[in-house]
Amino acid sequence: MFRAAIIGATMLGAVACMSPTMAQQQETPPPPCTAEQNTHMDFWVGTWDAKWVDAEGVEQHGTNTITKELGGCMVLEQFDGNPGNNLLGHSISQYVPRLDAWKQVWMDNQAGFYPLTGGMEGGDFVLHLDRAHENVPYIRMLFTNISQTSFDWHWQRSADEGETWSDSWYIHYTRTE
Repeated sequence: MFRAAIIGATMLGAVACMSPTMAQQQETPPPPCTAEQNTHMDFWVGTWDAKWVDAEGVEQHGTNTITKELGGCMVLEQFDGNPGNNLLGHSISQYVPRLDAWKQVWMDNQAGFYPLTGGMEGGDFVLHLDRAHENVPYIRMLFTNISQTSFDWHWQRSADEGETWSDSWYIHYTRTE
């Protein structure tokens, strides 16, 4: 009995002497994907009319539907270039806290596969192609002129290692939903 009382008193003393750091470690962590950075692509969520001019100078239209999935942790894109362009593609995007960056992977029906990394730069959202080696071109995706109802999207290349950029494809997006 005496031994049990001494062990109980020792344990009670140890709990009472726990440092604040130890007590904080026992608190419930915040839910995943709730950091402010997780909202940086929210401007894109919705259904969009995509309008561009093709190589022959003809105006084309497509649609792009963007949703948040997996409890708000992932942004899913479903692009349809029809009727003027048969490009169909999907991307998945996610903010990665340990990198303090967004990661995106784009895949399409023309065997396109593009891993990208980026985030907010001023008022623009920019994703750069991950360059695994020097033979990979400098490419980026730029979302600019962002508002509640529209934005401009640019697929750009650089011939001077990112010093200057030129559009390979420009699309104006208008929200339909």
